[in-house]
Amino acid sequence: MRFIAINDGVDSLTGGNEFMPFKNIINEWYAKDISDKVKAVMRLKALNGDCRTGMPPYGYSRDPNNRTKLIPNERAEIVKMMYQWALQGESSHQISTRLNHMGLTAPRAEYMTKIGNADSPVFPQYSDFWRPYTVKNILMNPVYTGKIAALRTTTRSFKDKRRIQRPESEWIVTPNTHEALVSQEDYDTVFKRLSVKCRDYVENPDNIFRGLVICPDCGKVHGFSKRYDNRGSKGNYRCSTAVRYGRKYCSSHYITFEQLYELVLEDIQHHAALAAEDKDKYIEMLTKAADKSANAGKSVMMTELEKLKKRASELDTLFQKLYEDKVFGVISEERYFSISSNMENELAEIRSRINELTSIFAETERSKQGATDFAGLISKYTDIHERDYELVHILIEKIYIHEREIIDGRGNVQVDIYYRFIGHPDNNEPTIVVRKRGHEQG
Repeated sequence: MRFIAINDGVDSLTGGNEFMPFKNIINEWYAKDISDKVKAVMRLKALNGDCRTGMPPYGYSRDPNNRTKLIPNERAEIVKMMYQWALQGESSHQISTRLNHMGLTAPRAEYMTKIGNADSPVFPQYSDFWRPYTVKNILMNPVYTGKIAALRTTTRSFKDKRRIQRPESEWIVTPNTHEALVSQEDYDTVFKRLSVKCRDYVENPDNIFRGLVICPDCGKVHGFSKRYDNRGSKGNYRCSTAVRYGRKYCSSHYITFEQLYELVLEDIQHHAALAAEDKDKYIEMLTKAADKSANAGKSVMMTELEKLKKRASELDTLFQKLYEDKVFGVISEERYFSISSNMENELAEIRSRINELTSIFAETERSKQGATDFAGLISKYTDIHERDYELVHILIEKIYIHEREIIDGRGNVQVDIYYRFIGHPDNNEPTIVVRKRGHEQG
C-alpha cells in the first residue's frame, strides 16, 4: 500500500518520514480534545434544559423567540388522545390503526414537508402510514410531561460514532422546561404498560390484569396461563422468573384468576363505598396516610436540599471566576477544561439530586390533590358488580402477589393493590387469599 500525505511531504514510495508517527499521535490527541470540548458544551446545554434535537417531538414546535424551547402546536391534541387511548388499555398497534384511519401524516413526513424537504430522496415512502413503534416511541418519551431528558445516548469513543443507550441514571433531566401535554401519573402508567412484553388483549381477553400483576421479590411481571381442563378456572398467574428459570431464582407467587378477580372487585367496592358515604372524610383519610409515610425523614431531606443549593451556587461562582482566569491568561486552556469538566460533573450530580428531592416534596404536596382525584374517580363505581379490562387499568397501577404462607394449616397469600393517584392505602388490612388442599377458595 502506498501512502501519500501532500501537506506533510510524505510519500512511502520514495522514503519514510521520521516525524510522521509523532504527527499521527498529535492529530489523534487533537481529535480527542475537540470531542471532549463538544461533549462539555452539549452537557452544559443539557443542564440548561435546552432542546437539542433536530426534529422537535411530535406535538411541539420550536419557540420562535427561543429556538431551544418548545411550545405545543396543532398536533398536541393528537398526542393527548394517544395517551387517553393507551390509558384505556389499547396497544401501540391498535392506536396506530386508529391514526391510519384518521388519515394523519406520520411525524417525520409532516416535519420534512413543513421545512420544505418534501422532495428529498430520504422523504418517507409511506408518509401517511403510522407504525406501532412510532406510537410507542411517542408514548414512552418523557418530553410530554414537561421535562427534557438529555444525553440518553452516547458513542463508544471519538473514533466510533455508533450510538449506544446510556443507563437512565446517567440522563440529565430538567423538569418544567415547557408546557406538559400529559400528567406524570398518566405517563408512568402508560410507560409501565408498554414496557410489558405480552400478547395483545384481543388475543387473550381473559387476561384483564395484563401487565399489572407483579412479583414483589424479583420485580418481574406475572405470566398468565390459561387452563384447558375441567376445573372451571380461566387460568392463573405465576412469577415469570420462576416459570422461566425455576424456583432456585424465585418462587411462583401463584394465584388463580378467580381469586384475584374477587379480591379486586371487593376492594374497589370497599373504596367506592367509603367515597360515596363521606367524600371529604375519605379524602382526609387518604391524605393522612400519604403524609405519614412522606413526613418520615422530611427534615433531613430539607437540610440536604439547602446544602446542595448552597454548593450549586458556589460552583456557579467558581465557574465564572475560572472562565475569567482563562480569558486573562491566568490559567492555560487545557487546565481550564480539566477543572471545568470536574466542576460540571459535580454540578450535574448536585442538580440531579436537587431535582430528586424537589420531586419528593412536590409529590407530598400533590398527595391531597391525588386523594381528591381518586375519590372522584372511584365514587363512580359504587354499584359495580363486575370488572373489565378498561376499568381495571383506569383504577389500578399495580398488584403485588406475595408468596404463600402456611398459617393454621392453610395457605395464605397476601395481595397488595396499588391504585392510581394514591398508591397502596396504609389504613387497609392486607388482603388475604386462602387456598385449601384439594380445591381453591377465595
